[in-house]
Amino acid sequence: MKGVPFSVFKKAHVEKLKTDLSLKDQAIEAATQFVKEIEKGNLDFQYQLSNQDDNLASSLVSMRDQMKNFAAEERQRNWATEGLAKFVEILRSKGNSFTELSDNIINHLVKYMGANQGALYLVNDDDPQDTFLEMVSCFAYERKKHLHKRIEIGSGIVGQVILEKTTTYMTAIPKDYIKITSGLGASLPRNLLIVPLKLNDVVFGVVELAAFETIKPYQIEFVEKLGESIASTISAVKIAERTQLLLEETQQKTEDMKSQEEEMRQSMEELSATQEEMQRVLTEVQSKEGYLNELINATDDLIYTVDKAYKLVSWNKAFAKTLEQFGLVLEKGSNTLEWYGSDDEKKKQMDLYDRALQGETFELTTQADNKGTLVYFLNIYAPLRNINKEIFSVAVFGKNITEMTIARQQSDKLMKDAQNQTEELKAQEEELRQNMEELSATQEEMNRILQEVQDQERYMKDMINSTKDSILTVDREYKIVNFNKALVASYSGLGITVEKGLDMRKIFSAEEWPKFQQHYDRAFSGEAFEITEHYHSHGFDAYYAINYSPLRNDKGEIIAAAVFAKDTTQLMKASKAATELQLYYNDVIEGMVDCVLTIDADYKIVVANSAFKKVFSGYGLSVEPGSDLLAMAKGDPKKEAEFKKPYVRAFAGEHVEEPHRHHFDLDFQVSYNPLKNNAGEVVGVSLIARDITQRLQLQKQTEELLLESQQQSEELKAQEEELRQNMEELSATQEEMTRQMTEINRVKSQLEVRESIFGYTTILSEADLHGTITLVNDKLCEVSKYSREELIGKPHNVFRHPDMPQELFKIFWQTIKKGEVFKGIIKNKAKDGSHYWVDASIVPVKDETGKIVKYVGARYHIADDEIALMMYNKQAKKLKLPTLKVDSLELA
Repeated sequence: MKGVPFSVFKKAHVEKLKTDLSLKDQAIEAATQFVKEIEKGNLDFQYQLSNQDDNLASSLVSMRDQMKNFAAEERQRNWATEGLAKFVEILRSKGNSFTELSDNIINHLVKYMGANQGALYLVNDDDPQDTFLEMVSCFAYERKKHLHKRIEIGSGIVGQVILEKTTTYMTAIPKDYIKITSGLGASLPRNLLIVPLKLNDVVFGVVELAAFETIKPYQIEFVEKLGESIASTISAVKIAERTQLLLEETQQKTEDMKSQEEEMRQSMEELSATQEEMQRVLTEVQSKEGYLNELINATDDLIYTVDKAYKLVSWNKAFAKTLEQFGLVLEKGSNTLEWYGSDDEKKKQMDLYDRALQGETFELTTQADNKGTLVYFLNIYAPLRNINKEIFSVAVFGKNITEMTIARQQSDKLMKDAQNQTEELKAQEEELRQNMEELSATQEEMNRILQEVQDQERYMKDMINSTKDSILTVDREYKIVNFNKALVASYSGLGITVEKGLDMRKIFSAEEWPKFQQHYDRAFSGEAFEITEHYHSHGFDAYYAINYSPLRNDKGEIIAAAVFAKDTTQLMKASKAATELQLYYNDVIEGMVDCVLTIDADYKIVVANSAFKKVFSGYGLSVEPGSDLLAMAKGDPKKEAEFKKPYVRAFAGEHVEEPHRHHFDLDFQVSYNPLKNNAGEVVGVSLIARDITQRLQLQKQTEELLLESQQQSEELKAQEEELRQNMEELSATQEEMTRQMTEINRVKSQLEVRESIFGYTTILSEADLHGTITLVNDKLCEVSKYSREELIGKPHNVFRHPDMPQELFKIFWQTIKKGEVFKGIIKNKAKDGSHYWVDASIVPVKDETGKIVKYVGARYHIADDEIALMMYNKQAKKLKLPTLKVDSLELA
């Protein structure tokens, strides 16, 4: 009986084990089936959970759920990646117009997002004083809506997004904001997404999407990333349009200059008819000093002379006028070195004077900053000798070549573009060569291709030999690689035989070679430039405009330098002769005591000398070149007809001479003479008026003395009284002029101080109201190590260094937006990651209405880091900002 309980207990235990084992088998079978379904990719398969606690089942279900989440996230990433790639192709294609590109963007975006309606708004800043949002494209239910909608910045939801520069997603849309329409009617959307098109913190527009379905976060992130690409494309298009506009303006200025040159040439031809009379008048000039003064004042070029002590001796009006723009008042005997701010600038200028005082005549190009605008001058320094051939002074001649320099810079840019195109052609030629190697199976085809190459080589030789300009290429060992016939002819005249492999050092003397070696080395360093050379030796006197350009192989390595030399001797001599002749004629006309005037067939004034202007200024009318002479009739038809009578006779070829009574009681003997061109046609009329007032008055007085001497005596007394009154009035006028000149000198002195202070500035930039850089000078590019092309169009914070606290720039923007000048010490970041310190002055520029239109930055480069840190920390403590430390030691 004792064994019964033991055997019953064991059987129950075995039954329980069997049950547990069966449940385990079922769980394993269910888990196995679940895993197989997961392997097939069926992540929605339902796991058959038992009522018991099954950790394996819970783990597998958790794993399935995580895999579903990973799969969903992967689909979202793939969706966004594919979408961005698709829109990159759309943005690259651009189409035939920007409107077509806008339509493609909004059309594909609405479809890809599964939205119902969309619109694209862009910032229209064509007029800086009227910036607004403009709807450029709209799409809904497969139909484009041709709408033109204007939204002010900050107005409505879209305008507020522009100001805040952040994405707006709304699920509660105002009732009357937007409706989605179809053939079944109109309905209010439940979801609205507005994303700014932002690049480098600059907003170019917004994208607006409306949908019935909820817009997921990953979809919003996708639209934000796409917005950066759209903004980048818009920025590139705007920069391209601005560049094209500047190019057209430059071309127009070039055409205007050509037209002015042609008008000057015609004027010179018209004046040639009166050359004999001018020569007679010239012999009557008694004062050589007056003649020379009038001569140098007749030109627009800048002329001044200094003695051996660098003190100012004489100058012309053009030079005085130009220096007045820089705030300088000229005084004879003043030290010219004081015009320059730093000691280095004074030393450089002193060296230039010394070169001329030692007998050297040379020229160089300089640039000056005139109120934020770069002005370029071609300066010629020449020694002046006395009758004993001793140098006693230096003459400096300056010519404003700003427009020509800008045009040449544009030309250099075009040349670089042409070089890029040449490199692309080289790449195409390399591809063609590879194709030729693959087709080398047929000898006949190879021969044909070889013949084509030879023909092309002959074509290139014939092409470079067809020009009269000299062309050669030189390798890095300064040996000739190629040349044309013009070069051979040029050097043969000097007794030099040009051949391939000739060392250029054998052509030039030991004294000449370093200069030319420097030119070649500049080209080998990758620089393309143009210089003008004057060759004057062994009876050979010529000017050449020489272009040096680097030549690269298919790897982009510079292997040679190309030299293009154009003979500009005749042009230079003709230009010099024309300038001298123009100065001569202007001086002759200005030196005449008689009034001289010339007009064209339309009665427009061509030339009027000072005597004519002085006499006729009483009419209150302009007598400058181009003004209408008939305006003196003041619109009265009868007066105009009477006024034109002698001119009409002169235009008919008649020489007319008659007296004329001026309304100031002045009498003139006026001569009207026809001016003819080379074909004998009358193209203008010259007027020469001689004052005969005194002669007629003497005649009248003589007659009156014979008739009534007493009356003459009383009249003389009256004239004396009138003269006394005139003298009193003249004395009062002189006192008033003295007072005005004192005030003018005081203002000029203030301007001189301001310009002197501004002269220490070495780094300049200009930015629009959004902080986008629009202009930089060469010094800024040199210090920041960016090129001009890399800076234009970029935000000004490209220079921001991470050491500078954000609070400093908040103070900076608050100051300049109030219209005040911001001054401070700032640490900037260069392109290569290095830093540099500047003493900055940011000036808001206002228009005539007082509205800020742009900002100009003037900075002085502080080369010493310790001094800069001391200045900055002093500023930081004043503004309650964090200070900077060096080697863990704070600089006080």
